[in-house]
Amino acid sequence: MTSMKDGRLQLRVDATSKRRLEEAAAEAHLSVTAFVLQAANQAADNVLAERQTIHLSPDSAAIFAEALNQPARVNERLAATLKRPTKFTWLD
Repeated sequence: MTSMKDGRLQLRVDATSKRRLEEAAAEAHLSVTAFVLQAANQAADNVLAERQTIHLSPDSAAIFAEALNQPARVNERLAATLKRPTKFTWLD
C-alpha cells in the first residue's frame, strides 16, 4: 500500500548546514529529504514521549503510588464548590 504525500514543508538553511545535511544523508544512503524527515520524526517522537512519561525517584514513586491508592477525600472547599449553582445545564 502506498501513501499519498500531499503535505509540504519548506526549510531555509545556510550553506554550511545544507552541505552537512547532504553529507550525512549520503553517508546514510538516503536523500536529503528522507534524512531530514527521519531525523525530524525521531525528534518529534522523543519530545512527545517525554510529555507522556513521568520520571520519579524511587522515593517519589513510592509516595505517588501510595497517594493513588488512597481513597479520595472531599475537603470543605471542594464540598462548597460542588454545592454552588452551575452556570450551565446538561442537555439530554
